[in-house]
Formats: sequence, C-alpha cells, structure tokens
Amino acid sequence: MKIDFVDYEPPTTWNKANPREYGFYSNVNPTIDRWSQSTEHRLDGSFLGKHLKTAMFNGYGDQVARLYNGMDLNKYY
Repeated sequence: MKIDFVDYEPPTTWNKANPREYGFYSNVNPTIDRWSQSTEHRLDGSFLGKHLKTAMFNGYGDQVARLYNGMDLNKYY
C-alpha cells in the first residue's frame, strides 16, 4: 500500500464523472439534499441487505471528524 500526501484536491471517480453533482467530500456528509445518501443498504447476505440510516463520516466520526473542523460540508459537499 502507498499513501501520498499532496497539496491539492485530487479528483475522485464520482466528481470526475459529474463535478456539479458530486463534490470531493460528498461521501462524508449524508445530509446533503441533492442525491441524498441519507440511507444505505448494508450487505449482510440477505437479498438487499439491511436498510440503515447513513452515519456522518461513514461511521468514523470519532476518528476523523476533527479533520473537517472549520469546513462547510454543505458548501463543499
């Protein structure tokens, strides 16, 4: 595995496909009105999986929320 720290915002698959719809941080804030990610299907071996409310920061808020301090996650969705 290799991790590179860069001083720019690298493109992601989704924001390369449609940058007006998907911002760089769109996967961490499920409260954005457009293309809501407020719920998810957890893969658990059943046909469609459990339908759950998506947690902020994909459930890693205790570990990563401080990395987003001062950011407007609605603006940068």
